Amino acid sequence: MGRERVDMSELRAQVVTAGVMGALAGAALAGGRGARTAVKGAAAGAAGLGVAEAVARIRQRPGEIPALWQRIAASGALAAGAGWAGARLTGAGPVAMGTVAGATAGALGIRPHKVALGPVVGAAVGGAYALRGGAGALASPPRRPRGTRTSGKARPAAPVSAPRLRPALIPGPAPAGSYPLRRRGRPHPGRPGVVAARGAAVAAGAVVAFRVVSALVFREAQVSLVAEEAATEDLPFVVPLEARSAYVGTSYVRDLAGVLGGTYTADAPDVGIVESLDALAGPGFDPAEVNPRVREFYEHTARFTLDIEPRWRLWVRPGYLLYRALVAQPLGQANVPMNQREVQRGMRSRIDTITPAPDRAAAGETAIRGWIRSFADTEEPIYVGIYTTYRHGGRGYVSVGFPLPHASFTATLLPRARPGGGLTLTSHAADEAGAGGTDHPGHYLTYIDPETRELTTLGVHSFAERLDVHVGGDGRLRAEHAFSVFGIPFLVLHYRMDRKA
Repeated sequence: MGRERVDMSELRAQVVTAGVMGALAGAALAGGRGARTAVKGAAAGAAGLGVAEAVARIRQRPGEIPALWQRIAASGALAAGAGWAGARLTGAGPVAMGTVAGATAGALGIRPHKVALGPVVGAAVGGAYALRGGAGALASPPRRPRGTRTSGKARPAAPVSAPRLRPALIPGPAPAGSYPLRRRGRPHPGRPGVVAARGAAVAAGAVVAFRVVSALVFREAQVSLVAEEAATEDLPFVVPLEARSAYVGTSYVRDLAGVLGGTYTADAPDVGIVESLDALAGPGFDPAEVNPRVREFYEHTARFTLDIEPRWRLWVRPGYLLYRALVAQPLGQANVPMNQREVQRGMRSRIDTITPAPDRAAAGETAIRGWIRSFADTEEPIYVGIYTTYRHGGRGYVSVGFPLPHASFTATLLPRARPGGGLTLTSHAADEAGAGGTDHPGHYLTYIDPETRELTTLGVHSFAERLDVHVGGDGRLRAEHAFSVFGIPFLVLHYRMDRKA
């Protein structure tokens, strides 16, 4: 899927960008030895990274991201420039610089294991640099006074009076602004230019080492390019409906009806998030075995009220609060309650629909169902999800699309039978593989080209969820919606569903 030919104009732009990055990195690494050496380093860096980018892009196949070795080289080049600037401004030593660079690279990896690994690798690289003398001594052996020889019989040294000694030979600390003498041709490591070049080398080494180690340790890709500029019909597991503004909000389905056409119905009565559970039949799931109340909830969701109890893991709460303030609330999407105090505000649940015109329905177009949840007191959106079903390989799937500005985040879930007549929807690919099926279940982040409607999709393998709907021991309809990232659970939403009075 995607492009079959290399776009030469795009390739030139990518090579030029890489060349600029390489030039800056080369100048930063070689700048401690003077302007002439810095220019040579810039030329070498531009040529090296530019050629590497060209090779990687030409060899890149459709549906792939650039080769790992090129991504590592590019990240090392970026780190060199950042390390040069950081050391120039702060004068940080190699251990501190390596730790900061490694910690930054680890944080960008997001995965908790990588976050912990980053500063460790960075500190090790910085420590190794210092131990091998990369930091330089603060003082070098003084020059031999005139009258001494390196071999043979030594001549008596000429007497030197204390007032005429150079600063580096006077006992005690050197005066401010002076540097101990070095042998001719070797810049002193305490000079700002040398300190900055040292910072560039340590930062680049720390980032490259971290990327190499993490690639060896963490073999499973957490994000992968699924398709680039692909047609909608090639990706049935993606819901290709985006927000056309920076805010999603509770009016999304109404606004979408104005774009797509069709009949818009707000808070449609007696409708469900799926039309029929029979569309999900397949290996591992027989709709006839589902408890009638569970089936009713899915096929007539609007008949029910929902009570929610969020249970967040302690470690994720600070990060979620930051995400919520900076992303979820301004976006009007994925704004899950933090605690029971917020839940007490009440939650409103409704399903808005768009019914296609008869001619489009005859052509196979189906109704759009948007499940919208908001806080009852302010109508502040909690989330807006577009629910669809499709069949592939003899089994049915549920795909839920969460609109984002010019993009969509889709959760494609596999139905599985649950003991006692319940229904489980899971994104765990292992569950699907164990049944001998395909690899459709999962999460996908998709950019939707506003002109061509082509899709560029990333598979987000680090994220997983599981929804269990069943009748509890007390006879009430219940659900547990569990989420994990990098295999670490971070949230479970507990629901109680009752028929409306």
